[in-house]
Amino acid sequence: MTEQNPDNLDQFDAKLKAARERIGESDSGVLAREGTSLGYGFRLSIELLAGLLVGLGMGYLLDGWLGTRPWLMLVLMILGLGGGVLNVMRVSKQMEQLEASKKDQR
Repeated sequence: MTEQNPDNLDQFDAKLKAARERIGESDSGVLAREGTSLGYGFRLSIELLAGLLVGLGMGYLLDGWLGTRPWLMLVLMILGLGGGVLNVMRVSKQMEQLEASKKDQR
């Protein structure tokens, strides 16, 4: 690697600080903290899928252990799906409350 000139590093540092100040003035930091619609969509999808997969996995393992294939897997899949739906409802209610509080602040 080549040795860098300290003057160039000072100029680079000044440019970097100026760019960070410009970014700090924009709303991109607020958007990153509050989340986006795409992020909420992914979160809801993952909540639903996680509940379903946990139910399927636990049912499969218990069926293998108890020899009751496929009944426990089906029952726990339905319970896992129900848990996933409840999680989706809980998260969507939180998102609605966040949106309402944002509208109140405006």
